[in-house]
Amino acid sequence: MKILICLHDYLPYHKGGSEIHAHQTGAELARRGHDVTALFTERDLSSEEGSVRRGLLDGVKTIEVVHQREYADVRETWEERPSLEILSSLLDVQRPDVVHFHHLASWGSGAVGVAHEAGARVLVTLHDYHLICDAATLLRPDGELCEEGLQGRCTECIRRHPLLPERYGPGAEGMDEDALYAQAVRERFEKHRQDLRLADRVLSPSHFLADVFSRAGFFAKEDCEVLKAGYPGPLHPARSHVRKGAFRVGYVGGIYPPKGVHVLVRAFQHLADVHAELHVFGHLDWFPDYVEKLERDAGEGPIFFHGHFEPTEIDEVLGDLDCLVVPSVWYENMPITVHEAYRNGLPVIATDLGGMRECVQDGVSGLLFTRGDEEALARAIRRLVSEPGLYARLSHGRPVVPTLGQVVDRLEGLYRG
Repeated sequence: MKILICLHDYLPYHKGGSEIHAHQTGAELARRGHDVTALFTERDLSSEEGSVRRGLLDGVKTIEVVHQREYADVRETWEERPSLEILSSLLDVQRPDVVHFHHLASWGSGAVGVAHEAGARVLVTLHDYHLICDAATLLRPDGELCEEGLQGRCTECIRRHPLLPERYGPGAEGMDEDALYAQAVRERFEKHRQDLRLADRVLSPSHFLADVFSRAGFFAKEDCEVLKAGYPGPLHPARSHVRKGAFRVGYVGGIYPPKGVHVLVRAFQHLADVHAELHVFGHLDWFPDYVEKLERDAGEGPIFFHGHFEPTEIDEVLGDLDCLVVPSVWYENMPITVHEAYRNGLPVIATDLGGMRECVQDGVSGLLFTRGDEEALARAIRRLVSEPGLYARLSHGRPVVPTLGQVVDRLEGLYRG
């Protein structure tokens, strides 16, 4: 089959969960003999808008489209007309049998219809809440969880974009700005719901994410298939005991506020009497102000910031840790690091929220703590260090981790329809 994988960002410069999952499945499909191309965007002010760069990564052909997007009006953030024109032209040349969208940011949800009209079978995997929420996290600017977004009523996030009243019909120039933003967010919400219905299949890595979109009216829950990410590495033995020396707590992933790294750093202020260390892995230059604050909060404590690493080095990183903490304060979907930890025999401590609650069974494969509660997180770490038998029980209680091969087997079936 000729398969086009489409998303907003891609490896090697962007290493989020959606990018890693898309590339790993694409590389395995290419290894099986399929003609696989990854299409993605990159903001680059030094190159011409719409210019195309082609490459090859692990057997996957890559097409990077340069954008210099500056929105004059909030509506442009979901219409993305320049991107749709580029996509249409590329589809005329590529003629894929399948187009699999892993994210629609920078392309616009209209891309689903463009791919459908080109004659391709179209799949969409939902990795976050972008189609519901402009911030993609269902977090309000004050950091609290957003409920109004599920009804298409929250205008907090889209206010970061400008608004041109003349684009909202006769008389709009005299309307209140709040009313115009409310009209805009409702239009965005309905546009995304309508466009997603043009997909031949919608996938979600978690039941939680599928349920959120179902409650928001995007589809009936039974119309969305839950398909977790698959993992290419070996299954390492479960661990029967904690190694000697300091207990090595790890965080692996993006370092920015919704990920809750600050909660974990502050938790260590309550663990001065515990022989434990915190090791943080992730890009330190993406959100420098946040990292600077984390370093201040860490003080002289046993907290180490290691920077980013390549996805192929995940076993080496996790192999040196005793447990993984996922302290996110947003509704994480299905963090791939959780299953990577299970594959390496590590217990997981995670926020009792969203897809994290779904993949960490409290007291069986890991421990859960209340969102944002640094003291509760500290107690969980303390339990894991000191409670007899708990560490071994959680390590051996890990769930079955799907392999990359199993997931790609299913994708091949879905691609064939």
